[in-house]
Amino acid sequence: MQHFIVVGGGMIGLTAALGLRQQGHRVTLLEQGAAPTYNDTLELRVSAIAHSSRRLLQQLGVWQTLPSKRLGPYQAMEVWDHDSFGRIAFHASEANATDLGAIVENRVLEQHLWQRAAAAGVELHENASVSAQQVTAERVWVEANGQRFDGDYLLAADGGRSPLRQAAGLPLTFWDYQQRGCVAVIECSEPHGGCARQVFLPSGPVAWLPLADPHQVSLVWSADTAVAAELEALDDSAFAKQLQRVSDQCLGQLKVVSKRASFPLRMQYTQRWLQHRLLVLGDAAHTIHPLAGQGANLGFGDVSDLLKVTAEDFTQRDLREWERTRKLAAVEMISAMEAFKRGFGTAQPLAKLVRGIGLKFANSFGPLKRQLIKSALG
Repeated sequence: MQHFIVVGGGMIGLTAALGLRQQGHRVTLLEQGAAPTYNDTLELRVSAIAHSSRRLLQQLGVWQTLPSKRLGPYQAMEVWDHDSFGRIAFHASEANATDLGAIVENRVLEQHLWQRAAAAGVELHENASVSAQQVTAERVWVEANGQRFDGDYLLAADGGRSPLRQAAGLPLTFWDYQQRGCVAVIECSEPHGGCARQVFLPSGPVAWLPLADPHQVSLVWSADTAVAAELEALDDSAFAKQLQRVSDQCLGQLKVVSKRASFPLRMQYTQRWLQHRLLVLGDAAHTIHPLAGQGANLGFGDVSDLLKVTAEDFTQRDLREWERTRKLAAVEMISAMEAFKRGFGTAQPLAKLVRGIGLKFANSFGPLKRQLIKSALG
């Protein structure tokens, strides 16, 4: 049995802690904030949970505890290019599946993970800010709030700005997308029908993600910084009008029914995910553009592959193989997101024509469409 110290009580850190504990390891988790909680108000930050991530959460006994009224399973996806004939639509039935995934509020999933981890015997410490750390080839230790924690391995799951990663001096590749993501809960006069929708504008994609209420969706509007600033300056009514303008009336009349928030978008990729006994995973290792909603699933993949290694006796070589596997998965996803962003981020007529032809072909060519659906399922 190894002692793992996990820093970061978000979805990925908690999932790793729970999985390791269920394997019989001793696990200590340090979260700099309070234990996650939620109430009846819908959370703005959501994740699209693919089948692979859902299987992991089911195996850990967490998915089954999530309240159905806070889950938005979706059976279909529609993607189109604004002011163009290009459009593609998927349905789960085309892959003999009941759904393509589910929209989950981050905070809801985190609370249920925290509760499950506590019940499993994970040593949970909230409001614990790490002030010092040391990682050697033999042991690790961290200090938080004047208390020292010694262990065998240290997992950095402390987010995109990861203090642990920075303190370890791990090199980082990044670029700013020059965009901001605007999020809100939107009420629509037409039911969403369990369909996730996304339209590509020259300034960035707009996604409507179905929530449990058939007339509510979670909005993620990624826009160039200048456009986002204009959107942020609008009141809710004017913002809804702008959203209505780009929606192609896909959901009828739209109304903002929550607070609005925004955040900068940038790609980050940590060049080393393993340093002696320090492992970096989740957003601490990689952040990507939200246009395909795969950021959380990439992090769950980090955990799933790690648990395959730690299920039995393992060596540093095994961890190096985990690092290689996950770095490849991240690079592939980052490359795909960058290609999508660059390919759709222009209103140049020839580019729009090529995009339209490409989407129309993908929608009508069975083998390619099935491959795209398989990718969407995760």
